[in-house]
Amino acid sequence: MPFTPVTNDQFEITDQGIKHRPTGCEWTCHPGSPFSGSRREGYRGSKLPDGRDFDIDELDETMKHLWAEHVKKRGLDKSHDADALR
Repeated sequence: MPFTPVTNDQFEITDQGIKHRPTGCEWTCHPGSPFSGSRREGYRGSKLPDGRDFDIDELDETMKHLWAEHVKKRGLDKSHDADALR
C-alpha cells in the first residue's frame, strides 16, 4: 500500500517547536536554542488507527525543512543548522 503524502499544511509550527498533527511527532526546542531540544515520536513510523501511513524519511525531511525555514524567517538562530534536528 502506498504511503500517505506528507504536506506542509499537516504541521503546526510555533517558536517553541513543530508538530506533525496526524502522527503527533513533534520537536520542542530548548529556550534560546532552536536546534537543541527533545523529540516526541508519537505514531511516527506506525500506521495510524485510521489507516494512514506516512513515510518516516519524508516526514523527517519535511519537518526539518519547515523548522529551519521558520527559524530563519523569525531570526531565532544564526547558524540555521537543521541537521541538528535529529
